[in-house]
Amino acid sequence: MSLALIEESAKEVRRLAIAGSPLAVGDFRLKKLIAPLEQAGAKVPVFAQVARAISDLVNGTEADSAAHLLNLSTLLNAILYTQGQSGADGECRELEVFTTNCSSTKTTARVLKPLIEALTSSGGGRFEVIKTACDRGAFNDLRLVDPAIQALGDIYPELADLVAEKILPAYGPGIVPHLKAKLDLKGKKHDARKLTLMHHLDAAGTLELCKTALEDGSPDVKIAAIACLGKHVDCLPLVLEQANARNKLLRAAALEALAQHDRPEITRLFTELVKGKELDILAAPFRALRNRRVLNSLLDEGKRVFDLVLKGDPEQIPRFWQILDCLEHRKDSEDEEFLLGCFDNSEKLTRIKAAKNSTTSGSDVMARLASLLYNIGSRKALEALLVKRDALPSGAFPQVFRSALRTWPADKVFKEFSPLLGLNNAAAKEKAHEIQVVIWTGLHADDRDLYAGEDVNPDTSDAQMLKKVEWDSRWLDAAIHADQPVMVATLARPGHKAAIAYLVKLVGSKKQIQTGMIIEALARCQHAKITDAFLDLVVKKTKGAKYLDFDLQSLFESARHLPASDLPKLDAFASRLDEKFVDHFLEAIAPLRSTAQPT
Repeated sequence: MSLALIEESAKEVRRLAIAGSPLAVGDFRLKKLIAPLEQAGAKVPVFAQVARAISDLVNGTEADSAAHLLNLSTLLNAILYTQGQSGADGECRELEVFTTNCSSTKTTARVLKPLIEALTSSGGGRFEVIKTACDRGAFNDLRLVDPAIQALGDIYPELADLVAEKILPAYGPGIVPHLKAKLDLKGKKHDARKLTLMHHLDAAGTLELCKTALEDGSPDVKIAAIACLGKHVDCLPLVLEQANARNKLLRAAALEALAQHDRPEITRLFTELVKGKELDILAAPFRALRNRRVLNSLLDEGKRVFDLVLKGDPEQIPRFWQILDCLEHRKDSEDEEFLLGCFDNSEKLTRIKAAKNSTTSGSDVMARLASLLYNIGSRKALEALLVKRDALPSGAFPQVFRSALRTWPADKVFKEFSPLLGLNNAAAKEKAHEIQVVIWTGLHADDRDLYAGEDVNPDTSDAQMLKKVEWDSRWLDAAIHADQPVMVATLARPGHKAAIAYLVKLVGSKKQIQTGMIIEALARCQHAKITDAFLDLVVKKTKGAKYLDFDLQSLFESARHLPASDLPKLDAFASRLDEKFVDHFLEAIAPLRSTAQPT
């Protein structure tokens, strides 16, 4: 008898055994096999028996799914072991065993498949898939260790860094031998990431390896070795030697490692460098430096250079900009006073043009000062920004608007900034876009999944501040009048007929807005035909699509907002969906199943 149908059934049963028996209920892949098995059962009764077992499984309940799946699996294995090949050629050897911090999980194959594809393939949209999965803890599974190690060499550096800093460390020191086996000291950035990760997981055990890497490694690996050795006090002499290396990148790495330590020889080194020409390599070290003597020498140099700029010497602007780089992320009172003193001279500074060999003007410096003062965040700094808001360049508007949100009542903020939505000049449009970003960030501060792909960190104090902002209700009407789709989708609320009508029109329009945002907004407004709108968008976005891009992923994720009562319609649609998108779609509607289950 032909075993093709039996082998196909066994393949699907194995998939469901990995994914979880509850997912077998209603599985359309198994349903397709029932009819041909019943037809073959007319001649071979065992095929009919398999068809009945599949029918019991897919048409049964989740409570009985485990027993039905076991019965079907047992029957298929019995057939294959008696009629098919049950062995494989090869030699036996002992399996390698490594201890990890990872516990057993119930992660389904449907969840793992897109993660493995994102880690091991190329193309757009992968970073968002991995980042959202990392945030929700989906990497707590040993099956993802090898694909994650492979991703250390990904062509997209942000993805590789995310894997090295957030995903692989969670598995614990048990993966160090696995990393070491494939480490090439003459390699490039991916080997540097491996060395850094190994030292993070087992500092004592990899110390000698780091010394060897510093001596014989490639430039990328040497930079990683310097950072690792800088964490050991007894290795500081080795790092100090690299502060005089010919390679500028090695010097910068050594200075950044030395900045973590407060020692006389390090103080002398930095004090001398502040007066030199290479201030650009001091930016990263100064963000971690705590020696007040060195910091005061930097501020003294800053005052000297700023005075030359005010006297009309634009050639000094690049050096002053490097000094501001060194003050990034610092909030010392001395630094604040220095920045406020420079900021008070805004009228003089904005009139200074860029030097012939530079593109940085006095206006650019003012915008940078505004950014640094806002990051300090004191009441004094914020009020200084608002006082000079009309004299500041447009590049400082994000800090001005956020400062107003921190200090002004909602009514005053609306009256001051809402007129920008109706203006058509380039500067006003840019400011209106910033207002849109701020509103979106504040109202979605608790929804981490919506941050994928956005230049927004929900954990920052700024995002948490925006979360507490009370927006004037007139912003929604102003957004509709100014045709601002993202702002309307963000502010839309139940009972606002104009907003609902506007969102419904967006479903079929060509406006540049995330489709998932439209569905989420319609769900918030309790739109009666939201599922139909969702399916229309899925058809439109998957037609001719070659892979799951970010917009389509966002649309799928919005399915969690759909009514659970529409699950039959969604399941029926899944059977007609392109094969490469089916798993993503079914995973997206999975949360609705738990909602629809009877108590």
